Amino acid sequence: MKYQASNSALLLIFITFPFQICAQLHKNLHYFETLHVNDLSHRIVKRGAKPSSHPFNTIKEVEFKALGRKFRLILHPHKEVLHSNFRAYAIDGDGQEKIVHMDHDAFYTGRVFGEADSSVRAHIEDNGVMTASVVLPDETYHIEPSWRHLPDKDSHMIAYKASDVKLSWNEAHNPGDMGAPITCGYVKEDADMEEEPENVESVWTEESHRTREKRQADQYEYTPTKTRCPLLLVADYRFFQEMGGSNTKTTINYLISLIDRVHKIYNDTVWQDRSDQEGFKGMGFVIKKIVVHSEPTRVRGGEAHYNMVREKWDVRNLLEVSLNQ
Repeated sequence: MKYQASNSALLLIFITFPFQICAQLHKNLHYFETLHVNDLSHRIVKRGAKPSSHPFNTIKEVEFKALGRKFRLILHPHKEVLHSNFRAYAIDGDGQEKIVHMDHDAFYTGRVFGEADSSVRAHIEDNGVMTASVVLPDETYHIEPSWRHLPDKDSHMIAYKASDVKLSWNEAHNPGDMGAPITCGYVKEDADMEEEPENVESVWTEESHRTREKRQADQYEYTPTKTRCPLLLVADYRFFQEMGGSNTKTTINYLISLIDRVHKIYNDTVWQDRSDQEGFKGMGFVIKKIVVHSEPTRVRGGEAHYNMVREKWDVRNLLEVSLNQ
């Protein structure tokens, strides 16, 4: 496996909101608990005498009880997932851009006190609502604002375990409970060429033998020099309304938190061709620009835009329209 990233390339990701979203939490989770902002205690345990970009210049401690255990999070601000020239914009229905200024110090990373092999990624809003992912050796805990899932909007959060998430493929035996599948659509090219030959085992055995011979004859060692893939994130108006609560900064913070968790997974993954090779790690993402559509894009008759009002998109058509904008 060879992986190369170019600083001149920008990966464009369109964040769209699916029309069929699971609004009933009990259909997605076996168990969850609610938290109020008053259930969390915050205190600054270290603050530098002078403002500094050093990550440990400020250390924050957050304590709360949930899901049968006490959490004591030791956090410090971090901007690892944001590009040095990061910009965020809101776009109205006429395509007019307006820059959005963000508080980069509201994003945190850290650990759980007393747990050496733990990691935390968190975002804390001005009102105390926290979005966090707490990873421990035996479980991963998630905390989210409850307004995305529950009718009340009194600054509450929900807490749940990753092991309590009802995965769509595990519920396939009873699709009536889950409604439409929650997986993303995809485009399948040349489906007729994907039929497996009759003697699959013999073909794979022969191919793997040839591959081993080729690798033994052509040894290589790859050391990446560019380890960050810059991202441009684009959220359509439906994502802005439903996942961002019709608030531009909330939408942007949600996207940053999402990519931050994905970046952590990639950054900690060891990429290797074979088990006898050392491999490499430290590959990840950096967000260079975020664009949020605050309302549908107004189009003339016959025109198409990925952010226009439309009941349903075919995946192929959406990709083609997006690339032509």
